[in-house]
Amino acid sequence: MSRLFGSILSVLATSVLLAGCSLFSTRTPDEPVTDAGTFSQPDTPEQVIDNIIAAVGEMNALNYRRSLKDDLLFHPTASAEARESVFANWGRAQEDQYFTAAAAAARLNTGHSLVLNDRSFTIISDTEYLLDATYVLTINHSRPDAPSEVQGRLQWLVEQSSNGLWDLKEWTDQELGGKTSWSDLKAEFLK
Repeated sequence: MSRLFGSILSVLATSVLLAGCSLFSTRTPDEPVTDAGTFSQPDTPEQVIDNIIAAVGEMNALNYRRSLKDDLLFHPTASAEARESVFANWGRAQEDQYFTAAAAAARLNTGHSLVLNDRSFTIISDTEYLLDATYVLTINHSRPDAPSEVQGRLQWLVEQSSNGLWDLKEWTDQELGGKTSWSDLKAEFLK
């Protein structure tokens, strides 16, 4: 008898708990995240490139940051490095700071773009690819001291992490014919 009573009591207690916590009831769905922008899981090196292009076009600092390795290495143009001390210890934190400042200055404007021409991919290893390309970067911002369009040549070393996803590991910027480069733009936004 006490065994039957214990079973009934157990079923009743479970029923009360389930009814009280609305385990099987529907809920109001969360609102979608509106500032998410365009970002694809970087399963290939090409997706990293596409994500950076989209982040620049949308001036989305979060997605830009998500495309960079924690230990990012940046090599500015020789002339920018000679002129600007900001490049002495440039890493992911400085890259994020520059792009966040640029995104804030470009907040009310449109027409931002990163165009990569003459692309060539070189397989370094199973986990490293090198992109070599010329670029034209346009950021329509409100800072009179910084250029809105820069040009140059870049080399991006894209590396696969242990989780299988790819990120930008190393970046080398080169001048093209004395034109203002991406390095120059980065320096202006960190002054």
